[in-house]
Amino acid sequence: LLFKIATATHIVGGEIYYDNLGGNNYKIRMKVYRDCLNGIPPFDNPAFFTIFDAAGNVFTTLEINYTSFITVPPTNNSLCAPTSAGNSCVEEAKYETIVKLPPLIGGYYIAYQRCCRNSTLLNIEDPLETGSTETIHITEEAFTDCNSSPAFNVWPDIYVCTNKSIDFDHSATDID
Repeated sequence: LLFKIATATHIVGGEIYYDNLGGNNYKIRMKVYRDCLNGIPPFDNPAFFTIFDAAGNVFTTLEINYTSFITVPPTNNSLCAPTSAGNSCVEEAKYETIVKLPPLIGGYYIAYQRCCRNSTLLNIEDPLETGSTETIHITEEAFTDCNSSPAFNVWPDIYVCTNKSIDFDHSATDID
């Protein structure tokens, strides 16, 4: 028997949102970012999402294929960014689906998990064993108020300088 150890050393981060479409229908949207230089396994396709009730019980699971895939244009606006553009590469995959969720006391939690970070990180203890969990809570008020979640307006720069202040716009927009 032959076997190969699979390694996934690429996760940068991600974000997950929902849009209330009415009639108990929700559009679930997620972006996942990966380092495309230091470990290059493919994005999950499909990505596996779990929807939990407020008590932590599994309500359902979803398999969602990505709808688009891009290389994030480098912004290297940071004073400490390397002068060569070849020192960083970030890719983004977008996932989207519509799910029907009946009103539920306490609402729902939607979660996606993926392992791991890469060994070049210095600010995460044991990055090769540390993954990422993207999660969002659809509150019971979202059903009665037809509420959607806000989404961040911009993605931050790739570099943050040691001992330098950072000025980043953390604003988000809610469609309703």
